[in-house]
Order: sequence, then C-alpha cells, then structure tokens
Amino acid sequence: MNYIYDIFLNYDKNLYEVFDWNKEDKITHIRKIPLVIVKTEDLYNLVNKIVTFDLEFLNKIYQKTEIFNKRKIEYIEYSFLATDKKELIAFKLNKNGNIIQYSKLLYEEEEEVLNYSKSLGFKNINYKVQKKKENFSFKTRNEDKIKKYIYEELEKIKNNSNKIKFLYFECFGNTKNKNLLKEIHYKLENNWENNYIEVYNCLKNIAIKR
Repeated sequence: MNYIYDIFLNYDKNLYEVFDWNKEDKITHIRKIPLVIVKTEDLYNLVNKIVTFDLEFLNKIYQKTEIFNKRKIEYIEYSFLATDKKELIAFKLNKNGNIIQYSKLLYEEEEEVLNYSKSLGFKNINYKVQKKKENFSFKTRNEDKIKKYIYEELEKIKNNSNKIKFLYFECFGNTKNKNLLKEIHYKLENNWENNYIEVYNCLKNIAIKR
C-alpha cells in the first residue's frame, strides 16, 4: 500500500474547500495515511452516494493512519486518501464501513500528492452503493447557513397567511396558486441559485418586524 506523510486534514461531515475552512475547525496533523488510486466513477460515488466498504478493505486500512502527537503516535481506525489523479479527497470511516467524514488537502500538499499519484496504478476498491445522498449541494458554508435559516423561518410562518402572501409577492410577484407555501418550496428546490438570496433577505425583513 502507498502512503502519504505529513499533511493537514480538516475532517468534517461536509466536504469543504480549503478556502471555506474556519479558524475554529479542528485541523488534524497527519503523520501517515494510506493512498488509494481509484477510477473517477469510484471517487464520484464515494462523495455523492452513501456507500459501504467491505471488511477486507477495512482490515487493510485499520489503524494505518497516524496522527502527530507530542508524547506518542495516535491512530485513526479507518481513514485513507483517494484520488483519480485529478482530484484528491480524504475519507474517515466507521467500523461498519460507512463514510462519516471527509477532507480536502491544502493546495500545495494536494498538488504534491497528485504529482506523486501519476506514477501509480489504479486499484479496485470493494464497496456497495446504498443510495444517492438526498441533500442540496452548496459551495460554501455561508450558503449552507442561509439554507438552514430559510427553512427554519418558513416553518415559523407557515400558519401565517399574511406573511406567506407578503413573502411570495415580494419575491415572485402575483400568482393564481392557492398553496403559496408549497409554491415557495417548489421554486427553491427547483431554482435555488436564482431565488434563495431574495427569499433570504425578505425573511430577514419579516423577522425584524415581529
């Protein structure tokens, strides 16, 4: 098995780009971690679908990831780097073979590993796809916070017909649809990029007037 040494990872249940890391994040200084070269399809599945790795793969990576510690070496039970030689992502698994956290690498470290991976051969990894993840895809943490705020506020005003009418008219104009709340959800789910900022700002104004 191939290994990468001395890198920094920011394990989280969401896969954040490096520019989206926060000062409050717990950054892990990795001493050593397995590297697996996979097909682009496999890397896509690992990020975008719920998958389960078999016991054989878990045994191969068990405690192979080491963490720097002043007193002694510590281990992560199941973790590895995967790359299709174009993109590089770290994964942390639980004992059942499910992915629980992800991390990107710092730009310079990512470039070094990608260059190193070019000379390595691809490896088949055994996993089963359970289902596709059912969630929005956001580029930044800020967008994630906005999404959470919107749906929490919609829940608060769902029984207030006047506020729902105001919100709809301000964001989308007139309509003959009688179920305005359902229509707002539909517009967000099907055209999020064009609608979420306006809905967010309007809900902020409604909250101020409470």
